[in-house]
Amino acid sequence: MKGAWQALRAHWVVAVASIFFAGTVGQLWAQDKKGVTRAELEKVADQSTVEITTTGRKSGQAHMKPIWFVFDQGHFYLQSGKGEKSDWYLNLKKNPHLSLKIGTLTFTGKAKFIDDEKETERIHGLFGSKYLLARAASVVGSRIGHGKALEVELDQ
Repeated sequence: MKGAWQALRAHWVVAVASIFFAGTVGQLWAQDKKGVTRAELEKVADQSTVEITTTGRKSGQAHMKPIWFVFDQGHFYLQSGKGEKSDWYLNLKKNPHLSLKIGTLTFTGKAKFIDDEKETERIHGLFGSKYLLARAASVVGSRIGHGKALEVELDQ
């Protein structure tokens, strides 16, 4: 009888694990398949920061940093506060794939570096409109809110 109970318990553990595993894989697959929607991003667009995760250009390890962002007309923008010297920016230059998290919303994408001066100034204006510190700093000649701009091409 003891062997029968052990076998039953083992089958139960396998069944529960299978259900959990299948559900987890299904959720991950659905998230990857769906990507992030514009409506989801619009709901979090007023948040201050996004947690960006890049792959270290030297270490190959994941690096997370909270930074400012702007979501405007379906486009997701970031900018480096130290020009081209920010670690996360240099990491993206080597490997443009990144993941982002705003609250409970997590999504992935690829960095598209913006070199056009007019577009860069437009993006700086978006940051200035969203962040009071960027506006105030520009009045006194600071470069806060005037870093190297990039757009995140969202994975779908």
